[in-house]
Amino acid sequence: MTEDLKCQAVPGSPRWWMNRAPRVEKSAGRGRPSVSVERIVATALEAVDEVGAQAFSMRMLAERLGSGTATLYRHFASKDEILIYVVDSVLGELLADQPEGVELVPQGQGSEGYSWQKACASGAERLYGVLRRHPGILPLLVSQIPIGPNGLKRREQGIALFLANGFPAELAARAYTSVAHYVLGFAIQQHSSASSEAAEGEELVEFFAALDASEYPAIATAGRHLPGISVEDEFRFGLKLIIDGLELAASAWRKADGC
Repeated sequence: MTEDLKCQAVPGSPRWWMNRAPRVEKSAGRGRPSVSVERIVATALEAVDEVGAQAFSMRMLAERLGSGTATLYRHFASKDEILIYVVDSVLGELLADQPEGVELVPQGQGSEGYSWQKACASGAERLYGVLRRHPGILPLLVSQIPIGPNGLKRREQGIALFLANGFPAELAARAYTSVAHYVLGFAIQQHSSASSEAAEGEELVEFFAALDASEYPAIATAGRHLPGISVEDEFRFGLKLIIDGLELAASAWRKADGC
């Protein structure tokens, strides 16, 4: 039994996804209405949005669905499996929000005047917006690499953007992960500090102003600007630095290859 458990693939892992059969709706049995996989996942997401992934449970989900936990186990082996699909459904929202003809299409191929830089920024900002709407999934994205159907589509499109605009394969992979990790890290940091950030802003200005300017001359000069940057402006500023850096990296890579 122990050996069997050791051999079981971890939910969300590459081996787990490779062994997944297509999801088929199963009968709920006599006297109980069926509950679709889509409804289970959507309701689970609502619960995670409200209470977070750690507090989420099968019993809680069953109560929200007006069903029993046995109904859930007909479709999913555990809470962890449901959460894997919750993450993938959120990434599905990102794909659904994608403006047609804008995201991940090389310039000159249906996106006239729309550069890869703008496409990259657009995708990153939309990902950030989705994560802000569903902060409860942030810990799940830290503990797993999202490689479900929607996660793969997002990754495919993201890498394709760079490849289609002259990035070598290795740099395209690095570019995609750098942008994705920046967005995720920023969303996590902002979510954890959002409740106190506004209240501490004015206190920080006063605190910095009261410091000895001879000991902290740089803070004395720029301190009043530190808490005054909005979250949105800070996010876009950092994102632009990354994209500008990727442009320089791509140019240097091509020069090194003699292109």
